Amino acid sequence: MKRIILKIVFFSIFLAINISAKDINDITNSNWETLHLYHGENQRGGPFAFDDTYVEFEFGGRYEWLDLYGYVDFIDALNSSTSDKHGQNNFFADIEPRISIDYLLDKDLSYGGLKELFFAFDIYYADEANGNGLKVIWMGLGSDIDIPWLGKSGVNFYTRYIEENYGASNENSFDGYVAHINWFKPIYHFTQNRFLSFQGYIDYEFGSDLDNTNFEKQYRTSDSLQSYLGFWIHDKKWLVGYGLKAYKNMTQWKDGEDLNGKETDTTGFANYFNVAYKF
Repeated sequence: MKRIILKIVFFSIFLAINISAKDINDITNSNWETLHLYHGENQRGGPFAFDDTYVEFEFGGRYEWLDLYGYVDFIDALNSSTSDKHGQNNFFADIEPRISIDYLLDKDLSYGGLKELFFAFDIYYADEANGNGLKVIWMGLGSDIDIPWLGKSGVNFYTRYIEENYGASNENSFDGYVAHINWFKPIYHFTQNRFLSFQGYIDYEFGSDLDNTNFEKQYRTSDSLQSYLGFWIHDKKWLVGYGLKAYKNMTQWKDGEDLNGKETDTTGFANYFNVAYKF
């Protein structure tokens, strides 16, 4: 994965240097950072549901050709014996850079509701003490599309390269595709700086070939769906939120199978509560 990431970085720098850039006055450069404390009930990830309280550092922004979003989660943040993740791996990162094709080509590629095109990437990383961690990169095309009522939303389509997947048989291979959409919609303003938003995303992973062993044929799936639907109250420096998350075969685990005497639980709903500080 390190070689792939380096190639992406060098390719992006090469394009930025050698192709005349769009007028930077057309793009508003910005950055933001938020520190969250989340409590999630009936979360899915792996074969079983779990509860946990975790800290998330979330960040994003735009700088000329680079559109960036990402977060780092620190699991079992309260070091609580009641957390289902207590004593386990406590680190997960998701970095989502997009490179503006419009900017690099010095062309306005917008058409109707389509506002901008991107080379899109999504990098997942989690480590495990036993060495069977998660290193995955999604790569493909992205866009900003003006969707009725939701407004400008990110719509991306990726192929997946799996370097590590907790020891699964699809490691070190291209395996499957992802359709993704995310949105941020202010729906009511209390004051100039205080408003209620509807925000979230949908990820559908499909076309995977994760059935190469007898174990995987019984317990794994070719697709996975997750969607977060959140209502957050934003203030100038603080926010509080509630989110309902829906899952189907989360992380490609079949639901309702007997695994080591315990029923797998990968389809259903989770509740997320958070409070956050904006830097």
